[in-house]
Amino acid sequence: MEENRQDQELQTRQEGPWMRRLPIITATMGYGIWGFSYLFSRVALEITTPAILLSVRYILAALIMTVPVAMGKVKISLRGKDWKLLLLLGILEPVYYYSESYSILYTNATYAGVIVAAIPVSSMIFAAIFLKEYPNLRQVLFAALPICGVILITVSGSSLGIIGPLGAFFLLCTCVSAGANSTAGRKASMVYEFYERTYMVMVISAGIFTAVALISNKGSLALYAAALQEPKFLGAALMLSLFCSVAARLCVNYSQGKMAVAKATIFGAITTLCASLSGVLILHDPFTWQLAVGTVLIIVGVWQVTKYGR
Repeated sequence: MEENRQDQELQTRQEGPWMRRLPIITATMGYGIWGFSYLFSRVALEITTPAILLSVRYILAALIMTVPVAMGKVKISLRGKDWKLLLLLGILEPVYYYSESYSILYTNATYAGVIVAAIPVSSMIFAAIFLKEYPNLRQVLFAALPICGVILITVSGSSLGIIGPLGAFFLLCTCVSAGANSTAGRKASMVYEFYERTYMVMVISAGIFTAVALISNKGSLALYAAALQEPKFLGAALMLSLFCSVAARLCVNYSQGKMAVAKATIFGAITTLCASLSGVLILHDPFTWQLAVGTVLIIVGVWQVTKYGR
């Protein structure tokens, strides 16, 4: 595994300037697209439940990614490789989504946003323990800027309320599962191509989300049928599947294979930034000084972290 990582780093150093910038571009695109997922989710959730939405979203994503495989344009080769890494990634995806949802349910969106801002820290800790990837001091210092920016944007205009033990538990699960996901994704990138990783995560997650949806609905398909008859829901679900699940995940998985975890996960702050800016531009939310300052902190922090280190 260590030899694979060294080979990747040597290959990256030998690539031209454009190829060296490509992981930064794809990470920015992937996390930026995720920032707009809240808009489509809001539309879809006016019609159905989160369980049904996640099930349909990942089924569509798996089907979309199956098309190039079935046509022979993309090859999936799993033989002789450590399949447990892919299984872990496929399980961590639903764990993160459910933990995040329940953390908001048992606390509020403000608390959840503040804690989720600390995900880069948990990712750095996991990477240091399991991958022996240690961020340099400059990266650690500048990583604090996007975290502060996310916290500032999240708490602006909101009251923190009261957090209970159950909410704290799910917030902890959110941070741990996100950090573990980033580290497992980086490790899997040394064995699997980014399309293989993304495809298997979509397939495994689709199975888990669908099983949970059917169990919660006692096996009834009535809610599926009702949602699928709504053009508004289908449009939102298709956008979430095609762009937020497939395109964004491919971009992020590609960047994970080219950058150390400490460098890659800091781009998560862009998701909060894009979510807030989309609210201002599309939903006409107010543009506050907190959003302006938070935007500057995120941009400067991400730029400096990606400028130094692997």
